[in-house]
Amino acid sequence: MRTLFAVVALAGLISLPALTLQGAQDRKDERSANREGERGKAAEYHFRPEHAEKLRQNYKHIEKVDVAHRPEYRAGGRLPDDWRKRMHPVPVAVIRELPPLPPGYAAGYFDGYCVVYDPTTLLVADVIDLAAGH
Repeated sequence: MRTLFAVVALAGLISLPALTLQGAQDRKDERSANREGERGKAAEYHFRPEHAEKLRQNYKHIEKVDVAHRPEYRAGGRLPDDWRKRMHPVPVAVIRELPPLPPGYAAGYFDGYCVVYDPTTLLVADVIDLAAGH
């Protein structure tokens, strides 16, 4: 009887760390799922009309953008697959003059647009068309 009790007690002690680890993993998975749900939607960000001229000053040849034949980007949309080849970062000095970017987001320029985007999910928080009217 003592042997049976010892075996059962030992089995309980051995499984306790496994249960604790599984509980921690379950909580981690839940937090990760919550973040994914939040990341499924672009963060809030809004360019102001007065930002256009300040941003425009940093990009040479903006008047050469073929406005009629470029894709259209919208807040809440996604960047195209080849975005890394075409994206130019917004200078840090200019970013300092804009409203703070959402955590994890970046600002860049391509195809005549300035976009605030999540480089991980490729979600676009906001877009301002710098080439329109040129």
